[in-house]
Amino acid sequence: MKNRKNVKKEARQVLKKNYYRIIAVSFFIMVILGTLHIFKSRITIPSLSISTPFHSSFNADILKETIERIGHFSFNSYKPTRGILANIFNNITLSGSFIFGILNSLNQLLFHEHIWQSMIILLGAILSFLYWFFIRNVLIVGEKRFFLENQNHKKTTFTRIFLPYRIKKLKNISLTMFYKTILEWLSYLTIVGGFIIHYAFLLVPYILAENPGIKGKDALKLSVSLMKGHKWELFKFDISFLFWTILDICTLHFLGVLYVRPYKECCLANYYFKIREEGITKKIMNTHFLCDQELLNVNDHYPNEHFIYKEKNVKMWLHTNYDKNYSLSSLILMFFSASIIGWIWEVCLNLFQYGFFANRGTLHGPWLHIYGWGLLLILLLLKRFRKQPVLTFILVILLCGTLEYGTAWYLETFKHARWWDYDGFFLNLHGRICLEGLLAFGIAGILFIYYLAPFLDSLFMKIPKKVTTLLCILLSTLYLTDLIYSCKHPNMGDGVATSFKIKNVTEVQIQ
Repeated sequence: MKNRKNVKKEARQVLKKNYYRIIAVSFFIMVILGTLHIFKSRITIPSLSISTPFHSSFNADILKETIERIGHFSFNSYKPTRGILANIFNNITLSGSFIFGILNSLNQLLFHEHIWQSMIILLGAILSFLYWFFIRNVLIVGEKRFFLENQNHKKTTFTRIFLPYRIKKLKNISLTMFYKTILEWLSYLTIVGGFIIHYAFLLVPYILAENPGIKGKDALKLSVSLMKGHKWELFKFDISFLFWTILDICTLHFLGVLYVRPYKECCLANYYFKIREEGITKKIMNTHFLCDQELLNVNDHYPNEHFIYKEKNVKMWLHTNYDKNYSLSSLILMFFSASIIGWIWEVCLNLFQYGFFANRGTLHGPWLHIYGWGLLLILLLLKRFRKQPVLTFILVILLCGTLEYGTAWYLETFKHARWWDYDGFFLNLHGRICLEGLLAFGIAGILFIYYLAPFLDSLFMKIPKKVTTLLCILLSTLYLTDLIYSCKHPNMGDGVATSFKIKNVTEVQIQ
């Protein structure tokens, strides 16, 4: 096998040929895996370790408290949330945090009699498992597929990461990745064994990416066989990225997004092809499963019709006539759709984060009208820029940021309360807006402009005109009534708003 220097040199050449698509794939997967550390988030979505005021937020805390309750004794000097070993424990159990979610749910139910909170945590644990099983692990394989194709096909598209969902092997991929994770998790109980198994199973997602139909047992055995004699080499490869890791930290992880992780993934794909070739040459058992020869052929695109499994045709179910004009009734219904969806999103987020229902927003009805007004503004004011998606994305951020900041300032100044607070978030401005939220608004705005708005409009057009008119009048009347009442009696309460006394700000402070 070629030495590490040559592998990295070839990887840099591959990265250069398809840089922007590789960056997009890497960024997307980092979000899915929860490894994007640029922003400080209120809640960790991928691992779904639900953090609430009534239970511990660390896996070690949960285990400690449960043992204490069952055994009727106390670890007075036991502090598992600090130190290297505690960090190792919490990190190796991160991918299985849904297990600790179930454990914590039982803990709350049996020992604290928090029935409702227990059900919320249990639901979160179930959702976490489903996400981890059918999305997170599957997209890891999808990412490897993209990088394998990209090795010799310089115009590989972003959508190749979704290949596992377009073939009838989703169950096999999910189960195999499940077995791999469980075995790795158990092996980490011996610490040293965990590192050995980690490298022994390193090629499993690549093998599945090449042949999604291979049985889990065969994929694990094949990875172990191929990695014999290469585990130390891959360990040294990881160590060689230590300097890049330090630079990544110094640049607030922006370097990791723009270069380090994409570069490393290109290297690993290159390593896979070298190890694969060596295994086939030595006639290692089960290498006959590595039968996708099109991966080795140099071309612009991978020929989908030659893939060893038939791919489903992608149905264009969204109407993408994004440059259309919308009728007044359609705009009104979109306003309420966005407002209600925004309300549901924030209510659910609060429910899973803190364990209780809170009627979010300044109004009393089931709508957050800042989402609705934001949607109307980007549809009406940015229409002339729709054919320039990058510029539109930037303008959506500026427009939504202005709206959110202005609204927060008004509420703090005249209502003396805060309905949202971004203090502590990366690059926040007076706690009223933050970079993380603005990027989320930018992405959501793009989705609405180019996909959801045309799709919703096509649905609204199917509703009889009389029904549409009546619905618009009814919703508008209820909304205006709520708005007038809420101007004097805004919606307040626990989880909704906090009292706030505005301070004299002599200079702009960005945290």
